[in-house]
Amino acid sequence: MKSFVLIIAASAVLSCAVAQRRVARQQPQPEQYGPPAPYQYSYATEDREGSSTAEESTDGSGRVTGKYTISLADGRQRTVTYYADETGFHADVITNELGTESKNPADVTIQSTAPTGAEAALQFESQRVKAKASYVAPVVVPAPAVNAFAALAPVHNRFFRA
Repeated sequence: MKSFVLIIAASAVLSCAVAQRRVARQQPQPEQYGPPAPYQYSYATEDREGSSTAEESTDGSGRVTGKYTISLADGRQRTVTYYADETGFHADVITNELGTESKNPADVTIQSTAPTGAEAALQFESQRVKAKASYVAPVVVPAPAVNAFAALAPVHNRFFRA
């Protein structure tokens, strides 16, 4: 009986050791990153709603430069030229989108040719959806004759007449 208990205890210890070894092998190893490799890519697309282009490159020193352009069918356009290095992300934006104005927040330069405020309201007045007043003349129906609805009188009334 003791040998049976020893065999079960030994198999339990052995199975625990095997399970721990499997778990240790399944843990992800930290990825080793080397120096940045130079790369370059670009693309261009076009459809009925507009077009877009993008290009980006790096020389392997850690500085990334790029540019993208979005042109919509209604005439709106945005071009962003940027670079990123150890000092951060820096962008120059040129656009004609409504709601933008020329300013220089942080390390971004925005040059907007879009009209602002009242100019925009006046420029796009012809495109504004305007509500139209609607008036429907009332329908006049003559009052029904009193005797026309005599047939619809409740039947129980004739039993209770005084």
